[in-house]
Amino acid sequence: MDFTFPVCHLFYYPTQVVLVDDDPDFLDAVSLILPRDLNYRLFQSARQALTYINDAQQHAELIRRVYSSYKTGPFDSDTLTHIEINELYKEIYNAQRFSTPSVVVIDYSMPSMNGLELCASLTNPYVKRILLTGQADTELAVQAFNAGLIDQFISKKDQDLEAKLKRSIATLQQQYFSKSFKLITDPVIANSQSRFVNNADFIAYFNSLRDRNKFIEYYLIDEPYSGFALLNAKGELSILLILTETGLEEHIRQCATVGAPAQLLAALRKGELAPLFNVSDDNEHIKKLLTDDWRKYYAPAKKVCAQAPYYCALIQHEDASRVLRKYRPEAIQSYRSHIETTASDTKFLH
Repeated sequence: MDFTFPVCHLFYYPTQVVLVDDDPDFLDAVSLILPRDLNYRLFQSARQALTYINDAQQHAELIRRVYSSYKTGPFDSDTLTHIEINELYKEIYNAQRFSTPSVVVIDYSMPSMNGLELCASLTNPYVKRILLTGQADTELAVQAFNAGLIDQFISKKDQDLEAKLKRSIATLQQQYFSKSFKLITDPVIANSQSRFVNNADFIAYFNSLRDRNKFIEYYLIDEPYSGFALLNAKGELSILLILTETGLEEHIRQCATVGAPAQLLAALRKGELAPLFNVSDDNEHIKKLLTDDWRKYYAPAKKVCAQAPYYCALIQHEDASRVLRKYRPEAIQSYRSHIETTASDTKFLH
């Protein structure tokens, strides 16, 4: 799958694609052109598919865990919102996260319920809809698209069906996160501490980093300071710490105050190192760390963005547990194991 999309939803994990068509031969043919690492489920029965999708509300539990609001006065505007960022990454312990239907690919012409009737009956407003049409269905598909009932339509006879379907699925899975988690993401993006998520240079760096290291899921964290928890298909955790220029300058001043070694100060001033501990720690704690072997508490950093730069340090999975407290690797179901254990079920025609 192509994962080079903008960082705009703060976290991402692979979700499920549901394919619905009363013709088992066509369903089988479509499944063969899908990416090998895509999690999908096939349905011949439109009604069974509808029940399955409507019963899936995994996103609601994540919102309940992360989001809270408090009334401070009698008016609607008198409300404070709190997002518990470090609750986001705990979704890695949710074995059902990969079974979240985010996109449904539906044949228009089915006997008991046509594709548009199925779309109109979906109660989850965030699931994205791709309608597969025959030549006679195009006008209806255009009307449905203009009315917002579907997000995309593709002709079954399209010579570029494979490429268009892959591209549409990747794009709509991204949009699923943008739409279904706005309650969480909008307040965080508005916070100055997370402005890197909308910085074009950082986005390019982040996408390149994910591609090189084959990270398939990621979650914003703020412990020990801003960054991301990233996992590959094996469920191995890495941490990307992101320090602002202001944050680095304040840390340098604090290190100088407590008498940090000249070698450390020089490397910090060049932007070559980032701390593995909370940069807002008090002087006494930092002094204690630095009188030990200070090299244990820093990682190589890379300067990202020419203006208002960020200093990014990637901590590979061997050392990531030192950074993220209460990390429980034994509780993670990896995407690879999920695909392996559900392979027979996903190809079963319901």
